[in-house]
Amino acid sequence: MNTSTTPEPASHTSFGKRVLLAAVVLAVMLLVAELVIRATVSQPVPIRFAQDTSELRQLQLHHFSDVLTADPDRFWRLAPGSRLPDTGTKSVGPFFGVISNERGFRENRQLADTKAGDETRILFLGDSCTFGYGVGWDETYVANCEDRLNEQYPGRRFDCINAGVPGYSLYQGWRVLDVEGARIQPDLVIACFGFNDRAEWDGLGDLDHAQLAPPAWLAGSQLAGKLWQLGHARPERSTSTTRPRVSPDEYRSLLARIQRRTEQLGSQLVLISWCERFQVTTDRNERTPWQFELYQFARRHQVPVLDLVPQLQDWADEPGQPELFLDIVHVTPATHSRIAARLVEILRPLLENGKWSR
Repeated sequence: MNTSTTPEPASHTSFGKRVLLAAVVLAVMLLVAELVIRATVSQPVPIRFAQDTSELRQLQLHHFSDVLTADPDRFWRLAPGSRLPDTGTKSVGPFFGVISNERGFRENRQLADTKAGDETRILFLGDSCTFGYGVGWDETYVANCEDRLNEQYPGRRFDCINAGVPGYSLYQGWRVLDVEGARIQPDLVIACFGFNDRAEWDGLGDLDHAQLAPPAWLAGSQLAGKLWQLGHARPERSTSTTRPRVSPDEYRSLLARIQRRTEQLGSQLVLISWCERFQVTTDRNERTPWQFELYQFARRHQVPVLDLVPQLQDWADEPGQPELFLDIVHVTPATHSRIAARLVEILRPLLENGKWSR
């Protein structure tokens, strides 16, 4: 009986080799194309980043635009390890001193990769009001909150992380939380947005611009990014209607995304409704649509909220009260300190009765 193995047909073997050879050739061609693009084509700059830095230069704040870097996901972020001259030396304008640590947060020290057992981390998401426009890094309400908590709870260790970035909208705050949250492991997340969200830059919203960017898994390839952009044309700018960066409806949806992400991280969300100067000086009954969305969301989902509008109105009415504001929205160091004191009162029940109580 013949037990020899029947040889594989030559045609089947040659077809397999041809497929393998074609795959190798295609991979080499893609690699060469990627290298050519990297060598000859500059990395595309997000439109929002170009718009933001242009606006800063128009405001004579070009020295701050120099410490921003483009980010494909958040449009821009603070360049890690940035510092500007201290006030009183060569500094001009409201940005000075420590700008960011090596993680891009406005802190003067690095954040440990692993959270200590006795450490409570509080992540602050926000714009220039949280970052601390016109004040030092250690004068912000974030830094003041950390100092007050560590003083009031000497047996515990609190780390308040200032992730505020000038010009940020709620969309960008959500992206910070989504990308950085797992590494930071926050016990509490405090979000304060609403001013930049209503800005009208180019007739498109932040979510429109986000859809123009390739997804994160393509971010490492410039070739894939170019191919993505060919299939995702820039939406036409509307000439008949105005378009804020984040509409009130989008604001509500983004609040829900932030809450879901916070819950996934095992954290508790707290919201701040910032007060603008006109709400103290000219129209105390006026609230923006974004503030209304925040109030309704907080009530519906039982999220703690610090409403600074009536708070600053009360402070302004105190006899001999000095100026609360530096400009139309940013506040003085003394106001930052008072905001921190009020915020600690909001946080105390969460810290003493919640799962983070010690």
